[in-house]
Order: sequence, then C-alpha cells, then structure tokens
Amino acid sequence: MQNLPVIMCVDRAGIVGADGETHQGTLDMAFFRLVPNLTIMAPKNFKELEEMLEFAVKLRKPVVIRYPRGGEDEYKIEKTEKLEEGKAEILKEGKDLSIIAIGKTVARAMKIAKDLEKEQKDITIEVINARFLKPFDKETIQKSISKTKKVITIEDGTIVNGLATAVQEVIIEEKLQEIEFKSYAYPDKYIEHGGVDELEEIYGIDVKTIKTDFSSKEYSLK
Repeated sequence: MQNLPVIMCVDRAGIVGADGETHQGTLDMAFFRLVPNLTIMAPKNFKELEEMLEFAVKLRKPVVIRYPRGGEDEYKIEKTEKLEEGKAEILKEGKDLSIIAIGKTVARAMKIAKDLEKEQKDITIEVINARFLKPFDKETIQKSISKTKKVITIEDGTIVNGLATAVQEVIIEEKLQEIEFKSYAYPDKYIEHGGVDELEEIYGIDVKTIKTDFSSKEYSLK
C-alpha cells in the first residue's frame, strides 16, 4: 500500500520435482498479479536474473522476481536486450505465429519456433519474452498478434490469471478480430508429485507436445 522498495525473490517457481506436491510453485503469478503497486518479473536465464535483481534495486518499488528450482533450460538464448520497466523482449520476428512465453519457458519457445520453421519451410514465427507479467507490455503483444493472427502462450504456472489471461485481456480490450489462440499452462488444480520433465509432458507444456500440435492439421500454420 505504501509502494515501498521491497524485493521478493520467489524461489522454486513452477514444478519443483523432488520437493513434493506441497511445494509446487504454480500459483504465484496468479495471486501476485492481483496486488496493486506490484511489479512481477520472471527471467529467461541466469544472466537475465542478475539483470532483474539490479533493475529491481534501482526501481525503488515493490517487486516480485520468480525463478525455478535447478539450472537453466537446455536450449540456450544468447540475445538479451536492456531491461525497461514493463517492456517485453522480441527475441525473434515472424509473420505466421506469435509465441509469447515467460521465465524458463522462453527458451523452449525459441526451440519450438526454430524447429517448426525447419519443418515448414515457408513460415516465420515471432517469439516474445514477456519478462514482466505486471506491468504487462500490451502494446508489443497487440502489435504482434495483429500481425500474425495466431498466438500461443507458454508458462510454468496455472492457467488462471497468469500470462494466458493477460494476453486474452489484450485481445478483448483491443477488439482484435479472427485471432486463433492456444495456451500451454498447468490446469486449475494442485499438481501432484513428480519429476519436472515427467509433469511437463503429462500436462503438455513440453517442447514435443507443442511442436506436435502445430505440426498437425488442426493447428496448421500453412
């Protein structure tokens, strides 16, 4: 309420594997997003985490930074743009599909985009690292969706009130027409104990599942 410069570092965001069912971190983005005066960030890798911590100190506002248990994703991203408050990062430009991801799922979004472009030679895919869930970069997201008319979101949190909801709000508020939308997130339930890779595959937010969906006729990009 006082808009004080407090930095909350949310460790073990997303699926935690061996830590067990009670420690699954899939709800934080949803409940934090409801809080006024709060900035919510999620880094795509270690380098961006360091930058977000430095940025948060200088911001002098209440900030949440969420990051997963363990190391980086096996798919590496070298490109990094300077952090700006409430500004998403366009990692790759394209015209046929917008993939909007946040946190650890950004790396897999890049992997999916590159693999689909190899499989379907005449398409290009735009990849956006949301970086901020709040304030949300509505302008960048709106421009991308208006261009491609097809969008998917990928996040390691609940489907309720997270990245998918934020993007849907943009589509509704901007009155975007004839948009194809699909979200990849965890369902509105407590997630059982299991390995990270195992649960991501069960709930369909892994690279293989998403690639298979967009290689099928139902979600064909051609």
